Amino acid sequence: MTSIDDRISRHIREYDGQGWHRTGTTVDLESAHWLAGLVEEVGVEPVLESFTLDRVVPGESYIEVSGRRIEGLPLFDGGFTGAEGVHGQMGRHDAKIMLVEGSPILAAEALDDARRSGNYRALVFVTNSIGSAPGLAPRNAPDFTEPFGPPVLQVNGVEHESLVQQADAGASVRVVVQAERRPGEAVNVAAEIQGQDRDLPPLVVMTPRSGWWEIAAERGGGIACWLEVMRVMQIQRPTRDVRFVATSGHELGHLGLKAYLNNNPNLATDALVWMHLGASIGASVDATPSLYTSDEGLERRAVHYLKSEVSKMPVVRPRDGVPGGESREIHQRGGSYVSLAGGHATFHQQADRWPDTVDIESVASYAKSMTDLAREFSC
Repeated sequence: MTSIDDRISRHIREYDGQGWHRTGTTVDLESAHWLAGLVEEVGVEPVLESFTLDRVVPGESYIEVSGRRIEGLPLFDGGFTGAEGVHGQMGRHDAKIMLVEGSPILAAEALDDARRSGNYRALVFVTNSIGSAPGLAPRNAPDFTEPFGPPVLQVNGVEHESLVQQADAGASVRVVVQAERRPGEAVNVAAEIQGQDRDLPPLVVMTPRSGWWEIAAERGGGIACWLEVMRVMQIQRPTRDVRFVATSGHELGHLGLKAYLNNNPNLATDALVWMHLGASIGASVDATPSLYTSDEGLERRAVHYLKSEVSKMPVVRPRDGVPGGESREIHQRGGSYVSLAGGHATFHQQADRWPDTVDIESVASYAKSMTDLAREFSC
């Protein structure tokens, strides 16, 4: 392995070994301090910027059907039940407890429609990953601060066939979706490398660092690339300021980036460009990388550097759409951005673990291309 491969391997291995990276948990806070230590190793001074939230702490959550108990996880921006849960008939259409299933995109649309309809006492959501691998793949909670709708139990996709049979038979079920909200704190890791001309608009490099499980491929590649860009920017003194932020709160409606933008209210549009190092960079199995940019010039420059390094080019997404991940927040505020984001076979699943889901050479190729792009932007 080269030195960059060694660094990337170490960083993703350590990140994976920390545990479930859910926002505001002990693991999340400890991981922030770990990342701050790596920033110090680069020779840059980290700043831990905290923000508050009402954490969702799941309790017992399951569906009882035909003598079986199937464990699940609450939807974090939906309603909850008490210990007794909700009793009734389950179906796929008219029953008061609705089973929602299908492809990830279509199922999410059906789930949102059902949540807003007011017709159901509870919903059972059969989750699938982007790669359709079996496993519980929790949905993110974009409405975390304004939860709505009935209780939603998310269950493992391996239960799909059994639950469809029960729903079509109109089985009587009990759905328990317990959770409570507790005041908590989460942390963004920020840093700045000052440029020679501080009057120039800054470059901002961001990556999310939180999620549902160990998420080695989902978040590890982005964090590793973020550190590599920082390393190079520190060695060559940039012309303009380069700001870095690794945010918590990704799975909860991008709470961390929103807090960062609240603290820097003009930065979304004042920055020269935001580089978003998003999900599944360098994932090894069924990766679906995408490139989002805010204008043609940024797309052309990003494609140039990616083509020189990566073996599988990301799909270049049309600019008339809304990008995924944290770059959505910059898009909605009218800022300029280059964003890498995608999915992979075990996206949002516990099976996303080091080393099985990570291609170190691929991560390194993205790190090199994004470092070269950052060099150009920083001049």
